[in-house]
Parts: sequence; C-alpha cells; structure tokens
Amino acid sequence: MGVGPDTPLSQTAQTLLDHKVGALVVTDNESRLCGIVSERDLVHVVAQFDPKMVGRPVRDIMTQRVITCSPEDEIGYVLRLMNTHAIRHIPILEDGHLVHMISIRELTRAYEMLQIEANLDPLTELSNRRPFLRTMKNEFEQAKRFGHPLSVAMIDLDHFKKVNDTYGHDAGDAVLRKVSDQLILEFRSIDLIGRLGGEEFAVMFPKTAIDGAYIACDRFRSVVERTPISVGDHTINITASIGLASFDTGIEDEAVILKAADQLLYGAKAAGRNCVMVQPM
Repeated sequence: MGVGPDTPLSQTAQTLLDHKVGALVVTDNESRLCGIVSERDLVHVVAQFDPKMVGRPVRDIMTQRVITCSPEDEIGYVLRLMNTHAIRHIPILEDGHLVHMISIRELTRAYEMLQIEANLDPLTELSNRRPFLRTMKNEFEQAKRFGHPLSVAMIDLDHFKKVNDTYGHDAGDAVLRKVSDQLILEFRSIDLIGRLGGEEFAVMFPKTAIDGAYIACDRFRSVVERTPISVGDHTINITASIGLASFDTGIEDEAVILKAADQLLYGAKAAGRNCVMVQPM
C-alpha cells in the first residue's frame, strides 16, 4: 500500500485514515521506492494550520533516506534493525522494487510465534528439550533458595521400536501423540511436561515432594497400560517405565536430579518395565 510522490497531502492523510495504518511508502510508476511518509510527518503539516499545505505533494515532506530489508532477511534481524533505528514500519524490497511494508507490531507478533514454535516439539506440541531444561533450572534455583520440594520423572515407552517395526512410523507417531495427550490430562497444569527425544518424556513437579509425584506417576502408568491405542485397523497396547527423583538440599546442580531420574528409569526397565522406580527417601 502506497502513494505516488505527487499525491496531495490531503489524499495521503485520508489514505492513512481509511486503511488505519501508521505509514505509507512512496513509489514511482515502476514500484521503485522513493521514500516513506508517516503520521508523524503529517502532524507538522496539520500543526501549521495553512490551508495551502494540504494541497502540496507528498514528496515535500516524505523521508527519503529509508531503511529497508529484503524477503530473505531473518525476522529477528529485521526486528533488531527497527528497534535500533526506532522505526515502526519498514519497506521490503526485492530487486529494488517494493513488494511489501511491514510494521513492528506485525514483526513482533511473528517473532513471538516463532519463539513458541521453537520451544515446542512439532509432533506432540509438548515442550522440547531445551526449554524444558531451562525451566527446570529456574525451578531448581527457586527450590534451592526457598527450600521447596521438587520432583522430576523420566518416562520411556516400553518396546517402542517394536511398534515402529510392526506397524510403521506413522503408527508410532500416533502412539506418541496419544501418550502426549494422556500426559496433559493426567498431570497438573503447573507440572512441566517435555518430550526430550524419541519416546522419552520428562515431567517436572514444582513444589511437590516425591510421595505426591509418585502417586501421579503411577496413575499415569496405569492409564497408559489400560488404554489401547487405535491406529487404522490396528489396536496397539503400550506400557511405560518411569524413574522418579527429587531435590535434596545437598544437590547443587539440577542436572543431578535429571541424571538420578534417568538412572532410576533404567532400573525400572531392568525390573521388568511397566513400573515406577523411586529414589530412596
């Protein structure tokens, strides 16, 4: 959306109002950028109370030195560019021709969506490994500072490779999505659930002692065991093994809890699977 360099200021102002935008690009007949005109530029004209001013062409007040970007530029880079130069709108040029103009509000919204997507596992829409570990670190620091309990469970689906080998990877993906749904339903909204990779999940229980976390974990294990998953014409039965560890005042690193839970998970596998192995209290 733009105007020509000879467009009267009155018409330019009306276009801004009609389209509820904060700025317009000024282009020539070949869609080449000449400049940009914003609400702030027009404020000076209005403030002069000179009726002759509204008939002047937009070229008289447009900003000619314009910061631009290209369609290939990363959103984060463009957002930093706009913040650095304190601009609210930026034209997008391709081969010297204007293809679009975007506002900092639109860019910020797109950037936030990218951040959300980067933090989510695309298959299950659970938190992925990096944000899970980052949040766990923050919760661990709070637990250590204030003496709150904190428990962490590592969960692995038993014989999952056999599911993929027997029914195919699409069926395996369907099983992972179903188990993810069960995780969300069975645990509290304050519990952080993440997919750390493959068929391995983790749950962090803030301000929760190991006995309360055990009840929740064993309930989830039981739900998985008695809930067959239908995939096409097949019915797939799955079980889960779980290792559960908790914060101790002698622990200085949150990775120690996760490692303890992981070792207990292997203990659950060795004990015959489909069980919760708990850190000694």
